[in-house]
This record gives sequence, C-alpha cells and structure tokens, in this order.
Amino acid sequence: MRLALLAIPAVRSALSLELGRDLEYHAALASTQDRARELAAAGAGPLVVVADLQTGGQGTRGRTWEAPAGTSLLASWLFRPAPAEPGLFALLAGVAVARALERLGMSGASLKWPNDVEAGHKKVAGALAHATTDGEGGSLVLGIGVNVHQQEGDFPAELRASASSLALAGHVIDRLSLFVALTRELDRIAMPAERDAALAEWRVRSTVIGREVEVTRDGRPILRGVARDIADDGALLVGSERVIGGDVRVRA
Repeated sequence: MRLALLAIPAVRSALSLELGRDLEYHAALASTQDRARELAAAGAGPLVVVADLQTGGQGTRGRTWEAPAGTSLLASWLFRPAPAEPGLFALLAGVAVARALERLGMSGASLKWPNDVEAGHKKVAGALAHATTDGEGGSLVLGIGVNVHQQEGDFPAELRASASSLALAGHVIDRLSLFVALTRELDRIAMPAERDAALAEWRVRSTVIGREVEVTRDGRPILRGVARDIADDGALLVGSERVIGGDVRVRA
C-alpha cells in the first residue's frame, strides 16, 4: 500500500514540505487522535499523524473505529490556531472529504449530519474534532477515518447494513493520493473566506435537509420533525428546534 511510503524519511520530508505541515507516520498506533492531542499539548505547530492500523481508534460519542491494517485512511490533523468550533469544523470536514474524493474520480458523496460521509447510503467516512484554548487562538485536532479497501467481511455483521468502503462502492482509490488531496481540502475549508461556500455545499450534499427525521440521544428518541437546514454554527434545525448533538435517522 502506497501510504506506507510515509515510513521512508525522505518521502515524508518531501511531502511535509509540499503540504506545509509536519508528518508523523505509524505502522500501528492506539489512536492518531490521542497522539495529535499529545503533540498539541506540547506546543506543536500544524502537523498530521497518520497510521496504517489503530488499536484504539475513536468515533463519536465514545464509539470505536476499527479497521484491518492497510484498509483505511486514518489520520488526525492539528490546526493552530483553531479554524472554527469543533462541531462546525467536523461537519465541514465532510465537505473536504467529498471534494477530495471528487478530485480522485468519485463523485456524488453525500453527507449525513453531523459528521458522516456516505456512498450509496452507507457510511464510508467520519470525523471527530477536539479543541483547546490558549492566549494565541488555541488549537484543534481533527481526526478522520475513511474506509478505502475493506470488503464486506471486514465489517462486523451488525454494521454491514450501514457501513461500506470506497472499494465496495466501486471505486479503487489510492490512500496516499487521498491523504494528499484531503489535506489540501481541509486547509482550504479552514480559511474563513471559504466558510460560506463549504456550508452551502454541505447543504447540497445533505441526506437529511428537507426530510422527516428522528433525533435520538443515548438510543432514546428526543425529537421528530422536518430537518429544515443547518445553522451557520453547524446546528441542525428541525422544525423550530436547534439540534447540537445526537443521532439522526431519516424516517421512511
């Protein structure tokens, strides 16, 4: 797999110069998110931590992200200063993933609130963001996992109805090329001048806006109604309510 080329110092150094941020590569790591947050706490500047395998990968609301070695793009980007609130930037990261995939020949990726990227109505990517504050604008760590090469048997039985990979969706995409394209798109949406365009694109790609949805929290329904829009801070507007957390399911 070409992503493993990042294990070669000369390759890593050249790509670091090209992307304008330090790169740290691991064949295996508990969590790119945890490692990037450690580096942020130590005062590191813009960087990205990449792993071929995570043994303790994180998803939203305490869930885990598991993938066989070499099948996913698993990376966490450190931004300093923080480009936006964590919830909003994780949402906009879906636009960056969709744009990167489009660059590589896969069009039509859709977005499910708050941070899922879908292909064929199944999740292929997700994002998780954590921010810290300080006197210099703080920092934000954004973790993204993209299912690239998995086959159906690589997913637990309980996830096969809702999760997929780029390969299962019919797209052969190189993980290193995806990493480079995604880094550039993330840096693009991090610019304040790009915020409105990214929000507008999120609305166009959304699978929930204009649909009847049910919002659940900890497995319990808390709200039903039509998802009207997203606010500029990333909140989902359902009827007259603002939703800032939970799971959303489109009702048949």
